[in-house]
This record gives sequence, structure tokens and C-alpha cells, in this order.
Amino acid sequence: MKDLIKNELSKETESRLKRLSLTEILQHLILQSLYKQNAFKYLTFTGGTALRLLYRIGRFSEDLDFSLTEKEDINLSKLASKIEQDLLLMGLEVKFYTKDEKTVFKSDFRFSNILKEFNLSPLKDQKLTIKLEFDKNPPKGGNKEIQLVSNPISYSVSVFDLPSLFATKLHAVFYRRYTKGRDYYDLIWYLGKQIKPNLKVLNNAVKQTHPDDEEFTEANFKERLVKHLESLDFKKIKSDIERLVINKREFDLLDIDSIKSLLRMY
Repeated sequence: MKDLIKNELSKETESRLKRLSLTEILQHLILQSLYKQNAFKYLTFTGGTALRLLYRIGRFSEDLDFSLTEKEDINLSKLASKIEQDLLLMGLEVKFYTKDEKTVFKSDFRFSNILKEFNLSPLKDQKLTIKLEFDKNPPKGGNKEIQLVSNPISYSVSVFDLPSLFATKLHAVFYRRYTKGRDYYDLIWYLGKQIKPNLKVLNNAVKQTHPDDEEFTEANFKERLVKHLESLDFKKIKSDIERLVINKREFDLLDIDSIKSLLRMY
């Protein structure tokens, strides 16, 4: 496995991208472990990392997000423990830490010595952390599909389809308590692909977090989005996403005029 990691890292020239590539390989290994545990009978992959690993969008991602779509006979702590065992068998030094909340189960995997081993840090004790988050009460209405991954390793995942993924991203765009540049990078990707959001998922998510808000419809969606965008500081958005974007020329598109242009063709 370490030879595979070395080979993948050799494809990148920038140290920034090498470190992000290392994170991505470890994400694949975690997903493969979940696949081997038959966990995708109960879990559905979601979030920006799903876009990166399955659709190869032009930015790296750091955390793994899942929705618990079937609640019978699953122990999330045991899943995390088995992931740790699988990684240890590959010769990777890792420990996991969990936090079980009412609606969310969180698990952090902290890899020791890996940055030093692959010449990405001079410090032996510097850790690389990958966070997993499992939503135990996801909004209803999402459509699932199975996707096969064959590179750099093989496994399959249950994932929400693009309209459903777009709906959860829009909920983050409108209601996240702080601004994340990756939300707006992904927004441009969805609009550029002419993906229509699953409004049922979006409105069910809004009911969970902001039950008094107006419902999103095909008629008001674009107007509400433009109004929201006009309140943002795109310099801060670009600064937040900069380290994750592979091709820096894409920053020219990360502004309100580009998004409005996409919406006119949408």
C-alpha cells in the first residue's frame, strides 16, 4: 500500500498538492473499508468529497460526509474501529476518536508519522487528520445510486445523485453559519453542468433547520440565490478555497458576475 501511495504522490509536483493527494488516497482507503464492511447498505456518501472522488471536480476535499439512510442493525463505533484495523494492517499508524451526538456521529482518524514518512513535513509528530461525519437524521427525498471506483483502488459506494447532492449544497450555501469558499466553487460546478436541484430535499432540509422560512420553488430559486450572493465578500471566499484548488486560473470564475452569467443560461 505504501508503494501505491508513493506512486500517487509522485504525480504531483507542488508540496501543497502532494499533501492533499495523500489525504485523498487515505479517503479512498477509508471508503474501501466501509465497502468491505457492507456499510453502504445503511450509509449514503454525500458532500463535496463525493464530488471530488466520483466526479473529479477541480478542487481537493478534506472530510468525508455520510447520511444514515437505513437505521437498522448498524453500529457506527464498530464501523470506525474496523476502519482503524484495516488501516493498521496496511502499515499505517492511525488512531480514531469518536463523538456521538443526538443527530450526528463524528469520527476523527489521526495518522501519525505519515507526513514525515512521505517527506511532507520535517516533524515526526505532526499528524494528518481526516474527519468523518454521519448525519443520523438526514432530510428525506434524496435519490441514491451505486457508483464504482476503480482508481487508485477498487470499491463501490452508495451516493446521492447529483440533483440531491446539489440540494444539500444549496442548503449549506444559504444557511451555513460561516462562509466556506468550497460551497461557492461547487455551486459554480453544479450550475455549469446545468444540474437542477432536488427541491424536495432542499425544502426538507430547510424545515429541519429554519422551519419558518419560505419554501424554495423553481420560480423563486434564482432570485433568492442572487440576493444571497450579493451579500457576500468574494475576496474572502477566494482566500478560503485557494489552497484546495488545483488550477489557480479557475479563481477568475469565482465571482458574482460569473455565477449570474451561469444563472442566465440555467
